[in-house]
Amino acid sequence: MANISLDAINTINTKLGQANTITTLLMVDCDSDMPINDELRAYALDAVSDLINDSKKLFRSETERKEAKNERV
Repeated sequence: MANISLDAINTINTKLGQANTITTLLMVDCDSDMPINDELRAYALDAVSDLINDSKKLFRSETERKEAKNERV
């Protein structure tokens, strides 16, 4: 695994935790008698996608930063 900072790992975990929470709410919505409307559901799914993409970008940039630092040493 890449050597990334603890702050980056915590940020990624927080974002993925938020994505998990939204996903859980959507699953509960499926069992509800009054489901949320399609626009709100689409917004929630876009938010999950954004959180995952942000986590990927952070991991990639943190990995590249560490690799560049190691090359200078």
